[in-house]
Amino acid sequence: MRRGRALAPVFLLLSATFAGQAQGVARPPAHPVVEQYRRWANGPNPTGDPAFFPIQVWMQDPSGVENGVKLGRAYPALGVDFGLGLWEDEWWYLRREGLLETDWRVYPDPKRVDEVLADREHARNYVGYLVVDEPDMNVAYGDTFHPDMWPSAVLARSNGVRAKDPSRPTFINFGVWMGTPGGGVGYGYIEKDYETDMRTYCQAADIASADYYGWTHPDRDGIGAYRYGEVLDTLRKWCGPDKPLYGFVETGHPHTHGEPITPDQLESAVWNTVLHGATGINYFAHSFYPDGGGEYASLVTRPEIAARVKAVNARLKSLAPVLNASSLPGVTARSRNGIPVSVLHKEALGSRWVLAQTDGDASVPRSGRATVELTVPLTSGKAEVVGEHRSVPVRNGRIVDDFGPYQVHVYKF
Repeated sequence: MRRGRALAPVFLLLSATFAGQAQGVARPPAHPVVEQYRRWANGPNPTGDPAFFPIQVWMQDPSGVENGVKLGRAYPALGVDFGLGLWEDEWWYLRREGLLETDWRVYPDPKRVDEVLADREHARNYVGYLVVDEPDMNVAYGDTFHPDMWPSAVLARSNGVRAKDPSRPTFINFGVWMGTPGGGVGYGYIEKDYETDMRTYCQAADIASADYYGWTHPDRDGIGAYRYGEVLDTLRKWCGPDKPLYGFVETGHPHTHGEPITPDQLESAVWNTVLHGATGINYFAHSFYPDGGGEYASLVTRPEIAARVKAVNARLKSLAPVLNASSLPGVTARSRNGIPVSVLHKEALGSRWVLAQTDGDASVPRSGRATVELTVPLTSGKAEVVGEHRSVPVRNGRIVDDFGPYQVHVYKF
């Protein structure tokens, strides 16, 4: 989503096209995605540090001021590492001044690649390039065809940026045609075929995300936290097992209709992306309203959201070595009352870890209280429930535990 532009309307009833997800199946094995970052000497994590879990926010002006604090300082205080996009217009230089004054770090517009390369003194402040936003949606925007948004054109643009500056990754955010299971129904102006186009788009992105706001979408049928995990599953299908893929979660009112996201909904959405393999988080702080007004920093202007984001970010960062480890098979989870469960199995820091969330799916879009049975990589003994000051028994390779709606438990063996 570009700054100041309302989201393109989606003329599909997406809920009708989403297939129900398998309940409680762990993500497939993959190499630690964090290793990919070592390719970029000036990127967001040049050493491939497994203790770093990247968190960023969409299109924020570091020189902007909210609550008496420049945004380039306000966001790091909440655990937000990077700004995704430092956009190109006549005010670029003011935003750059704010960036350097606050020492924040961003993905600038690739039109500024020569300027970035020349600014060796501040190399750390530029961690990559936001090449384009929603090319899958904008190749045919309204009745207008944009050939520069075709997959081959986006790939050529990205390759040009890589050739000039191989020390920083290219980042592309996609829309619903790329990022949802039913995206092919609405995709127009196909260059080759739908699947080939999606894979070509993903080749252009060293790091990718896609936006579908599953809690605040104006179509209220089937909204829920599980929508965010579906986006990650769909992106992984197009992008392969090793590419860094980030979850995208709103912090305000991203449509002109619908409801603002609540703190509980936000937390459930973030964790659902993680349980489905997100290797980083993007927050979308822009808000739009039926009267045509807009507000662009809802992450910091909504106190209840700022507090929850800070807490969620801190928990993600505390678990970074676990989240960055390879996903393993062999763990399932099933509730006794039919509430769907997402589960993740990891090995890190000398222990095994299982993360589980009662979330939902297309057939049961809302979570609820549930008793969950998990198969785990331990025949008997106890598992620590991290952060909850308790442990649970393991009997015959299973844990039985109670969950609240959308609750996440982290088990350590």
